[in-house]
Amino acid sequence: MKNYVAENERILKEWRNVYVNNNQSKYPDCTNLHEYFTPDGIMFKGEFLPDRRNYSDGKSVFRWKRNCSGEENTLWANAPMRVLYLTKDQNSYGDVAWDVRSESFRYRDENYKPDEMWLDTGVAFYRNLVYSLYGILKTTIDQPQDYNKFTDKDALSFVDKQIFARINCKKEVGNDKCPDDVLLDAINRDKSFLERQINGLDADIFVCCGYTQSIPDTGNRMLNLLNTIGYHFKPQDEEKWIFYDSDKNKVAINSYHLSYLRFDYVGMISAYHEFLKKHPAFSESHRK
Repeated sequence: MKNYVAENERILKEWRNVYVNNNQSKYPDCTNLHEYFTPDGIMFKGEFLPDRRNYSDGKSVFRWKRNCSGEENTLWANAPMRVLYLTKDQNSYGDVAWDVRSESFRYRDENYKPDEMWLDTGVAFYRNLVYSLYGILKTTIDQPQDYNKFTDKDALSFVDKQIFARINCKKEVGNDKCPDDVLLDAINRDKSFLERQINGLDADIFVCCGYTQSIPDTGNRMLNLLNTIGYHFKPQDEEKWIFYDSDKNKVAINSYHLSYLRFDYVGMISAYHEFLKKHPAFSESHRK
């Protein structure tokens, strides 16, 4: 069995060293540059742990994080459908990074326990990630997922049990916005690392979180990137929600940014359902 986790760690370690070396002149007084580099990959599936982050501005935030179980590689290798979210960067509020893989999507209050299933719907990014993953993995040819037919608890408890991955295309932490020129510079600069990390995980579905009408070609930097590192995704519907690489039998979903307040869950999942009906072989090939 391929060790996806170990390969991802090797890439991150090499990438982090390059990041630190390249930024020493930019931040000459910073002795902990590695703390501004965001690790990511296959999400952790271990126990839930309390975590209090103390920011440099004096703010303190509590959250529930998830620990590594040691079973992530086996779960990923044997997953019927491997879903990878491609996102922009981490909003660290100008402070140091945390490990993307530890995110639990739970309400950030120590009075609520992780087993109470309180989805942090106040963070649009978390809500839309959990909803969309629930919709993608629950949708079959015969069963589309109605937005009004599941609860936050349904979605979170389901996602807790699913192995999936997330990669930030810009590894240096950011703030509440990642301008397109900054993202494009990061993608162009680190394309060789991104290619190795993305291809190394060998996902079946790529959720490309960054559709903007003004971007040429697909309207999505992440989707454009995939088409330059060995994939040949072509649109499958008039709205260009779903792209398909028929040679590799892989799907790319042309998604809005997960923090977008008008995130269109219904549009995404409906388009995916229509794709499945037209391409039954895709679903059949991922049944285990």
